[in-house]
Amino acid sequence: MNIILMRHGEAIPFALNDAERPLTAKGKADVAVIGSHLKKSGWSPSTIFCSTRLRAQQTAELVGDSIRSEQQVKVLRGITPEDDWKQAMAVIEQYMVEGAIFVFHQPILTAIVGFLTEADANFDVYPRALPATAYHLRLNGVLPGVATLVGGYQP
Repeated sequence: MNIILMRHGEAIPFALNDAERPLTAKGKADVAVIGSHLKKSGWSPSTIFCSTRLRAQQTAELVGDSIRSEQQVKVLRGITPEDDWKQAMAVIEQYMVEGAIFVFHQPILTAIVGFLTEADANFDVYPRALPATAYHLRLNGVLPGVATLVGGYQP
């Protein structure tokens, strides 16, 4: 199975409510670049999932638009920055299908990538998870160290 785990694009640094921080103009442009990279690589998402945060929802919509996907973005609870990475991984596993894209947050993003690829949630994942970074993983299950990091996309 092939999936994309992606960090949201750059968001404004402050807002009255962290959940409502929108993407900056740079964040939107960076996400469009990643969508273009994914499209050029032949990625056609089966489903696009994102966290409940505005910045993740905007990222997911923009990636879908860039790839020209007709998929509706589905919002998932349990994959926000405050959530435990193990619980977040269980949420992702529940919805994981071939070709899915999941847009969510640090620090749980690299903890999950490290766990799946190296059996170590503290593994120093490369490329670094800058805003709008996407990781293409190939996996046969959600077990420690069974995934292969096929590629990392950055703006």
